[in-house]
Amino acid sequence: MMKSERTNSPQSLKEHSKKWGREYKGNLAVNLGYSFHWHNRYDEIEKALFDMADNHCSFCDIRPLKASGATIEHFRPKKTFPLLAYVWANLFYACSNCQKKGKRFDPTCKPLKPDQFNYSFNYYFIFIETVEEILLKPNPARSPEEQKRADETIKLYGLNKFARPEARKAELEDYREDVKLGKNKNKKYYSYRFILE
Repeated sequence: MMKSERTNSPQSLKEHSKKWGREYKGNLAVNLGYSFHWHNRYDEIEKALFDMADNHCSFCDIRPLKASGATIEHFRPKKTFPLLAYVWANLFYACSNCQKKGKRFDPTCKPLKPDQFNYSFNYYFIFIETVEEILLKPNPARSPEEQKRADETIKLYGLNKFARPEARKAELEDYREDVKLGKNKNKKYYSYRFILE
């Protein structure tokens, strides 16, 4: 999970997020199966998130996200926290696998957000490289509470599932080969930038 800087909210969310959240909460109270919608502003919101994440998943960092099933992720799930459904700080660009966290979200575990002020991959996580894969683990140098937050984030977003450990290893090998061959590609063109040396 790379650090990301929260950009300015799209105008439609600045103007309507509270009203739309109240409406959504009211509709859920009447019908739990009520379908969420973006009030015809999906393209505007998705573009702002795309720019903020630079076409990477905000959680696993896979790229190019636009070509592999990009979604708008509600960090605090919209059905549990309907008033936050349209709040800009609650929205992230994510792949379909990272969006699968659903009901497993437990706010008391304080999962990490990539845009939080003091977030740094190396502070909260380490990675273990083997011949076949790269696994993410909580940084043992951190406090028990911080390690728990990192562990919860790994579990919540399946960061060691969906063949991601093997994909990270392959991406790191591609990156090392490019460096060896003198290809000066920007790291932003790779997935899993947090493991690139």
